[in-house]
Amino acid sequence: MVNYDVLVAGAGTVGCATAVALSRLGLRVAVIAPKTTNDDVLFEPSQGKPYGNRVYAIRPSTKRFLMDSHFWDDISKERVQPVRRMHIDGPSRPSLVLDAHDAGVLELASIVESDNLKRSIDMHLRRDQSVELIYGEILSIEPMSGIVRVLASSGDMTCKLLVAADGSGSLVRQMSGLSVSTRDYACTGLVANFSIGQAHQNAAYQWMGHDGVIAYLPLPGNLVSMVWSLKDELAQDIDEHVLCDFLAERYNPLEISGLKSAIGRFPLRRVLPQSVASGRVVLVGDAAHQFLPLAGQGLNVGLSDTAQLCSLIKEYGLIDPGSLSVINRYRRARKEEIESLTWFTEAIHDMAIDGTEWCHSFQNIGFNSVRRSNILRQFFIDKAMG
Repeated sequence: MVNYDVLVAGAGTVGCATAVALSRLGLRVAVIAPKTTNDDVLFEPSQGKPYGNRVYAIRPSTKRFLMDSHFWDDISKERVQPVRRMHIDGPSRPSLVLDAHDAGVLELASIVESDNLKRSIDMHLRRDQSVELIYGEILSIEPMSGIVRVLASSGDMTCKLLVAADGSGSLVRQMSGLSVSTRDYACTGLVANFSIGQAHQNAAYQWMGHDGVIAYLPLPGNLVSMVWSLKDELAQDIDEHVLCDFLAERYNPLEISGLKSAIGRFPLRRVLPQSVASGRVVLVGDAAHQFLPLAGQGLNVGLSDTAQLCSLIKEYGLIDPGSLSVINRYRRARKEEIESLTWFTEAIHDMAIDGTEWCHSFQNIGFNSVRRSNILRQFFIDKAMG
């Protein structure tokens, strides 16, 4: 039986980043995940390839973590786009503009492709050779005195801390007995890239109305990445032949002129565990939270999980990373951000799509207040930047 300090279940972006960061603290770390057909595709050069339709808006606090961890070093920088201004629009109200210049910073966010970021983190995982990569599936877990015994298809092992980074349907979370609050929003997230006729000038645009929330995120050149959260029945009527027309009728500030990627679709639902820790098991990433993409914070919050966990282990858990000192502090530290973002995005989304005229009037009053108040505008910028 093999013994580890930390075993990370899941080899996604957050799982691999957590494993590498913890291994650099001198801990013996392994990642266990099923082998997929595209495990080696990420190491192919990205130059000259079309932009992927899955992108992240990396906030400055997350970027600092990625830079401090050197994960930003190997990202293809020419494929990263800064956001220096954000326009938030809706029916019957003027645009609310959040500007990096007003906040005294260079950018509000950096737009980076999922594969670009994952490639850089995976390069560190394999180049450092400090993390063991195990292909297999966890079959069961057994809490024992001071350790967790993990029974897997690839063999049995023990660890002092088991990190569940295995997605919103986390099997490790279920095996740990952590219940979740769920809600099916009956909405679909559509993602796609477009060429545009009007220069984006480093600005992002977002519309909140009855037909959902539409966001355009700038990409290098005359391209944008679109994220549209809309009701399932409307999403069923949309394919590559009509998407441009649908968007042109609803929100088209940059004169989209052509579809430049496949259309991605993903169901929208809430997954909120009762706790992000149980015994010697902690949850990170989508295993710890799944909420609406309204604020573009999903990966940012996931990497905040990683940063917080690493910081606590560095201070309290180098001898025993699964100790109560680490577990209890991690549980308390993550509760506020995860719950507040879940309920905030839900309230804004519900008011936009299902709200009454009274709700929309109340929403407009709020946006007008932010527009007229430098203090409120600065508050929203600070929250967006993390």
